[in-house]
Amino acid sequence: MSKIVNFKVLSGIAALLFVAATCQPASAQSAGSYVDFLNGGASAGASANGQWKFAKSKSSSKNGTNFGHGFGVGAGPNGISLSNSIGVGGKGVGGIGHNLNMTIGRNGTHVSHGGVTSQGNGRIYTGGNTGVRNTGMQRGQVYGGSTSTGFGNRTRAWSNSRTRYWNR
Repeated sequence: MSKIVNFKVLSGIAALLFVAATCQPASAQSAGSYVDFLNGGASAGASANGQWKFAKSKSSSKNGTNFGHGFGVGAGPNGISLSNSIGVGGKGVGGIGHNLNMTIGRNGTHVSHGGVTSQGNGRIYTGGNTGVRNTGMQRGQVYGGSTSTGFGNRTRAWSNSRTRYWNR
């Protein structure tokens, strides 16, 4: 079974790279996602830009448990961008969330990720975005970032970001 899953993942990545390599220049590539739990409810969102784009989000609150997931991917001639945020929690218990954002572009790469844990009736939020700039003097540069916050007892939030440019 795991060989089938690995094949599907690898074939999906190969398809995205093929699309990115064969697209005509027209728009920037970017992706973003978030998860937000507040007052016993859950929300999630995702966005994507590019000649090939996919964005999907899902949130639910059932029996006191919140779940949220946002996923976006955008690809085009200048690279590929991916953003994924996920979280779970419950009213009175707290929550946990994590996000990952990644761009591989012609001129560099960007990776950022963050997370948050909180206990009690607090709020958690985690999300981020990434992409390749399409206009101005920074055209072609990769960018991105991650945000994770929480309000409650024993809240811990963290975020890391790294951008690397080629030929610098």
